[in-house]
Formats: sequence, C-alpha cells, structure tokens
Amino acid sequence: MDKFDVRRILIDLGSSADLVQASVISHMGHNLVGLENPRRILSGFNWASTISLGDIVLPVQAGSVTLNVQFSVVQDLSPFNVILGRAWLHCMKVIPSTYHQMVSFLTEEGQINLYGNQLAARQCYQITREAGTSQEDKSLPESTHTLDQ
Repeated sequence: MDKFDVRRILIDLGSSADLVQASVISHMGHNLVGLENPRRILSGFNWASTISLGDIVLPVQAGSVTLNVQFSVVQDLSPFNVILGRAWLHCMKVIPSTYHQMVSFLTEEGQINLYGNQLAARQCYQITREAGTSQEDKSLPESTHTLDQ
C-alpha cells in the first residue's frame, strides 16, 4: 500500500474516537464495503450524532513513530480529514499544548514536536462556523411579527 500524506488533521483532546472521512479512505484505494462494526452511532460534544460506516485499521506515522490506529469511518466529518482523539494521544504518550498548537512526544531518538498550522486551523474554524450558521438559519422559524425598538 502506498503512503499518503493526509492534511487537515485535528488532534482533539475531548474525542474518545479516532475518525476518518470516507472520501479519504476511498482516495487511498480502500474499499468501503466490508468495514467492521458498521452503523455505530457516534455522538459529538454538542450531542449531534452521526452513524459510522464502520471501522478500519490504518498505520499513522507521526515523526519517526508509526502506530496502527482503529478509525471509525464517517461520511461527513467536518473540514478535517482525520480526527485523532484520546486513544491515539495515550498510545503515543503525547503531551499536547493547545496554547502552542503542538504535540510533543519522546522516541528512542529524542523528543519530537509536531506543530499545527495556524492558517489552516483558522480556515477550518471559519468553514465550521459558516456551516453552523447556515444550519441555524434553516432551523429558525420565520417570524410573523416585526419588533420596533
């Protein structure tokens, strides 16, 4: 299997699951048919739910360390292609710093620091914010009254 450089990865300290977009899996050449544990309900911090297409184990390389990670495959994740949660953080013995937008971990060769991209993070935040605003607009009932103040 070829190596893929996946961009737009969120390291989420609050997520108990590692998630990957179905489009990423397809792009890698994996078949979405026959995934294990299909149709599992995943809930987010806002109690919004999505149904997993199933699970897949993929190798994830961070610095010089490669770790096999079990991902839940979802159709529409977010602006992010992958979300790495607490399971990955614990296995890697990562020390995250949201202030510095980085994670740090030790290897036999020494300490490795992986830094986030502020521009990409802002772009993803903006996409999420705009999507949330359009969803809110759809769910708001139209008012039949106008209030003058």
